[in-house]
Amino acid sequence: MRRFIALILSILILLSPVMGDRIEYEYEPYEEDEFPIWSMELRRAESIFFGSLVLTFPVAVGIYSLASYLGMPTPGEDYQRVLQQALIAGSLSLVIAGTDWIIGRVTGDQASQ
Repeated sequence: MRRFIALILSILILLSPVMGDRIEYEYEPYEEDEFPIWSMELRRAESIFFGSLVLTFPVAVGIYSLASYLGMPTPGEDYQRVLQQALIAGSLSLVIAGTDWIIGRVTGDQASQ
């Protein structure tokens, strides 16, 4: 087994200069109509969703701590608490991304009229 691992590692070490060669190509900017509109909207929603998690997760932890301080029942296991806090944060981020999408639709429809 040790010989097999040594063989694989030596092959990877010997091939590393070949695998690390640069590929020469010229950058071509994206065309205006290269991607469909729905994919750009999906990318924007994804960026807003994951970007807002940075803010919504601490808010969710605060809301959860306040609720448990006020006497609402909370699960006993730590992983269940973190899971519920993550679900709260994800829900808040989903609402933020959905609200942005709706606002984009409303303002986009008004701009085209």
